[in-house]
Amino acid sequence: MRSVRLLGFLWVSQVVSGGLLDRHPYRLKEAAVYNNAANIAADHKLKLLKRGDYVETATELVRSIAPNATFRLVDDHYVGTNGVGHVQFKQTANGLDVDNADFNVNIARDGSVFSYGNSFFSGEIPAEVPIEKRELLDPTAALKVALNTLQLPVSGGTSAKAVGGVKSFTIQGASGIVEDPKAQLVYFVKPDNSLALTWRVETKSSEAWVASYVDAEASNPEVVGLVNYISHATYEVYPWGLNDPTEGSRQIVKDPWDLQASRDTWHNDQNTTQGNNAEAGSVPVALVYFPYSENLTFEYPYTPDTADGLTYRDAAVTQIFYTVNMYHDLLYILGFTPAAGNFQTDNYGEGGKDSDPVEVLIHHYNGKNNGNFQRTVDGTSPQMVMYLFDYTDPERDVAFDNGFVIHEYTHGLSGRLTGGPQNSNCLDAFEADGMAEGWGDFYAAAVMLKPNDARENATYGFAAWPTNSTNPPTARKVMYSTDMGVNPWTYSTVNNLTNVHEVGSAWATMLYEVLWNLIDTHGKNDAERPDMVDGVPSDGKYLAMKIVADALALQPCNPTFVQARDAILDADEALTGGQNTCEIWSGFAKRGLGSNAVFRDTGRVDDFTIPDGVC
Repeated sequence: MRSVRLLGFLWVSQVVSGGLLDRHPYRLKEAAVYNNAANIAADHKLKLLKRGDYVETATELVRSIAPNATFRLVDDHYVGTNGVGHVQFKQTANGLDVDNADFNVNIARDGSVFSYGNSFFSGEIPAEVPIEKRELLDPTAALKVALNTLQLPVSGGTSAKAVGGVKSFTIQGASGIVEDPKAQLVYFVKPDNSLALTWRVETKSSEAWVASYVDAEASNPEVVGLVNYISHATYEVYPWGLNDPTEGSRQIVKDPWDLQASRDTWHNDQNTTQGNNAEAGSVPVALVYFPYSENLTFEYPYTPDTADGLTYRDAAVTQIFYTVNMYHDLLYILGFTPAAGNFQTDNYGEGGKDSDPVEVLIHHYNGKNNGNFQRTVDGTSPQMVMYLFDYTDPERDVAFDNGFVIHEYTHGLSGRLTGGPQNSNCLDAFEADGMAEGWGDFYAAAVMLKPNDARENATYGFAAWPTNSTNPPTARKVMYSTDMGVNPWTYSTVNNLTNVHEVGSAWATMLYEVLWNLIDTHGKNDAERPDMVDGVPSDGKYLAMKIVADALALQPCNPTFVQARDAILDADEALTGGQNTCEIWSGFAKRGLGSNAVFRDTGRVDDFTIPDGVC
C-alpha cells in the first residue's frame, strides 16, 4: 500500500540575480541595541526592577526605556528550560504595527531584568491617523509595485478583500500564485532611519515566498524593504553521528525516540512517515509519496552510487524522517520545547501553538543541488525541501547526508527562537542571515563529532559527499578546525565576503572554537543525547549546543556577530552563573571577536582581547 497526497502548494527556489531580483539592497538592517547581562548587573535601578510576574516586569522595563512609545505585547512569551522568561513587544504607531521595531526582554529566575534588545523607532511619529487618509496607495497597486520591482512571476490581482486586523486584505484575481497575496498597512523603519507608512505585501508563488514593504504615501511608490521566508543551502542517515555514506554502514535501529520529547513516538498511530514532529515524503511530481508499513518496519535496500533517486525513495524518506525526528528530540531536551515554538502537530498542553510539524520533501522536481527550509511563525508548518545532487553519475541524494539535514532544520530552530516564535523576520540582515547559515553548520559539526575526535585532529567539512568535494572535503571555503593553519578566518574576514553561506562559515568557525574550549573543560559525551544535571548538560559538547540555543532566544532581532556573542555569554550566565565565561571569551577572541571588536557594514575590526579578570 502506498500513501500519497496532493502537494498543497509548490515550493520555492532561491531569490537570485538572473532569475528573481537580487534581494540584498532590500534587506532589513541591523538596528537593535542589546544590553547584556553584565550591563544590566551594573545598573542597580534596572536590576531591582521587579513587578508581579515576569511579563509585568518586562512591560514596565519597556515603558521606562521607551516612555513615549506605544507598543503591544506579542502573545508568545514563555519561560525557557534555563529559567529565563522571554517576552517580545512590537512597537505601534497610530494603531498600526511598526513592523521592524521590536523589543525583547529576558527575565532572570529571580524575577529581575536579565538582558534586553531594543530596535524601537525613536524618531517623530506622524500625528495623523494614516488609515483615514484617502490618498494612500491601494493594496492592489502595492502588489503590482512589488511584483514589478522584484520580478516575481505573478500577474493580476484585481480586487482587495478586507480580512481580520487593521487594514488587512487578501488580494484576489492574481495568477502564478499558490495562495492569494496578503496586504497589511504597517509602518516600516527605512535604512535611513526614517519612518514610512507601507503596505506589507506577502506573496507566495512557485518561485518565492516574500514579504515586500511598499511605500504607501510616496508619489512614486517603491519597495523599501524585503523579508524572504526561505533559508537556503546550496550543497547536500545512517545511524546518528555518521555524517554520510562514506563514514559507515546502515544499521537497523529500534524505537529510537525519546518519550519525553515524543510522547506518542514518532508516528502517532500512523503507518507512514507522517507523525507528530514531521511528515516526510518524496515529491518528484506534484504528488507526495509516503512509505507505508503495516507493522512499522521501515527497512528498505540502498547501495550508494548505484541507481537514481526514485529506485530507493523508501530508504531515502525513511532516512530523513529518522534524522529529523532524532534532531527534534535532541533539541527538545536542550530547550526547544513547544512553549519555545518547536515543530509539532500536538503540543500536549506544553504551550505554544499546535499544528506545525515540519513538512519534509525530498527528490523535489523544482531544482537540483540545493536544499532549503522555510521560516514560519509558530502554528504554521514549515517545509524542508531537499533536491538531488548531480555532481556525480548517478545523482546523490542529500537525504543521506545527516549534516546537511541538520543544517537545514537548524534554520527552523534559529528562526523560531530569535525574536520569538511569532516573528519570522529577525534573521534577514546580512550578518544575521549569515549567522543563520553558521548555526546550521555548527550544530551539524557538533553532532558529527566522533568518539576518537580531539581538538588536535578534529575537522569538519560540510556537504562534501553530495557535492563530491575532495580537496578539501567540504562544500564551504574552509574546513572547520581550531588549527589556524587549516582555517585562518577571523571576524574581519567577513569584510571580503558577499555570500551569506561564507559569512556563516566565519560564524561557525568561532562557535567551533567555543565548542572545543568547553569540551576541554567538561569532556565530551558521545551518547546520542545529553546527560542533564539540573537542566545543564554535564559535558562540553552538549553544553555548547545548549548555550548557543539559549542565546538565540536572548539576542535581539537581526543581531550582529558582536550582539550574538554577548547573548552567548549571557546564556551561560543564566544557565551556569557564568562558569564558562573564560572558555567562551577565549574562543571568540582567538577569532577576532574579542572585547573591542567593532561591527561596521564594510569595515569590521578584529580584536583579540579577553576582558581583564575573565581568565
